[in-house]
Amino acid sequence: MKIFAYSLIFISSLTLAISPEDSYQVRLEKVNDYRLLNGEVEAVNKATVSAQTAGRVQKLYYDVDDLVSKGSIIVEFTNTEQKSKLNEAQGLAQAAKIAYEQAQTDYQRIKDVFAKKLVAKSQLDQALSNRDALKAQYSAAQSAVVAAQKQFEYTIIRAPYDGIVTNRYVELGETVNPGTAIMEGLSLNQLRVVTHIPEKIINQVKSNPQANIIVNSQNISADKITIFPYAEKSSRTFKARIDLNADKTQLFPGMTVKVALKTGERQALLIPQSAIINRSELSLVSLVVEGKKSLRHVKTGSIHGDKIEVISGLSPNEIILINPLGE
Repeated sequence: MKIFAYSLIFISSLTLAISPEDSYQVRLEKVNDYRLLNGEVEAVNKATVSAQTAGRVQKLYYDVDDLVSKGSIIVEFTNTEQKSKLNEAQGLAQAAKIAYEQAQTDYQRIKDVFAKKLVAKSQLDQALSNRDALKAQYSAAQSAVVAAQKQFEYTIIRAPYDGIVTNRYVELGETVNPGTAIMEGLSLNQLRVVTHIPEKIINQVKSNPQANIIVNSQNISADKITIFPYAEKSSRTFKARIDLNADKTQLFPGMTVKVALKTGERQALLIPQSAIINRSELSLVSLVVEGKKSLRHVKTGSIHGDKIEVISGLSPNEIILINPLGE
């Protein structure tokens, strides 16, 4: 098979009429140099929700792999104790309010009488002191209601953002205390890729902060690159986070991808990918010389959009056919 392919290189045809639309003049073009690294996709928003009050798990609304909307109730605890303390705090606050309002009324009455010089100054001072003390008690009672209300609200845990449940740490009926991990989840709306940049190329990458994520032969442009300002001692690499637009990527946390980081620019021979003829392990192009065509073996390199780099086999200004097999 290879002998047949090589023999094609020396076969030429009669003079042909070739239109400019079917041909391409080989030329040098500026291309970016990239260093290919391994990367892993992770969620920007990933969190473990924990209990903020004591109780027993009464209801579990979601489990692992379930999709959850922001604000949805995911777990409910028993709330008998919290409800009782809230009612008690509200009762004390109401009593403190009544006592304060009565003291305010008494103070105002004595103040009016004092203005007529019918009571001593000491009585006015006593009424003012009593009113201020009850005002402070009322304020403290109101704060106690707020704290009790919070504890009551903590018996219901809601999802902090849209996402998917990745772990569940409690069972129905289990008793929990403040700090107990309940569920772990992550959001699929914002993703990023984590990679580690060798110290040999860190300056080039910092000078040209551009990256492409390569997955399933597709290039995905990065929105932002964040490079940590220190090298890890064990690997002598710099950790980098590459933000992505999840709506355009079809990526998921945990996937392994390739990261192409720009390290500089250079001149290269580029030709349309449609000009390449693949024969077994050979890459060929149809060269046009004085109206005649012949096949020539070329060595190709990296792909740049719809073009491919030619490392050897062609020279600038030579003419090739764009779609040789379509003739």
